[in-house]
Amino acid sequence: MSVEEEMLLSVKKLWDEGRFYEAHEVLEDIWRLYPKEDRFSRNCYQGLIRLAIAYHHYTCGRKDSALRVLRKVRDQLSECLEDFTLVDIPYLLSFVNSSIEGLEGGEDIKAFPVFPLNYQSDTELL
Repeated sequence: MSVEEEMLLSVKKLWDEGRFYEAHEVLEDIWRLYPKEDRFSRNCYQGLIRLAIAYHHYTCGRKDSALRVLRKVRDQLSECLEDFTLVDIPYLLSFVNSSIEGLEGGEDIKAFPVFPLNYQSDTELL
């Protein structure tokens, strides 16, 4: 398993526990693994970082901030649908879209997504 995959397992654990800020910090560490020239990977990880921050804003009661960031995330992760293979981006985007629709309609976010990995670890079957 690569360092990136091991770090993503940490992200999954934190994210699935609702610890979005801590998950964002690990995602930033992964983002830093990529050279500036790899704009695609850095853009996709930045979208995941922003998604973690959006959900953190929401859990802290900052719904307007969450909505503003979720809109950016939608645009950014839409560019990652085809070639970003370690994380299930279409799954996350479905939650981003429903979160945006709910918040724009004055509703609460009903559920947060699990962090969906597209690979198997030695400790869990996906």
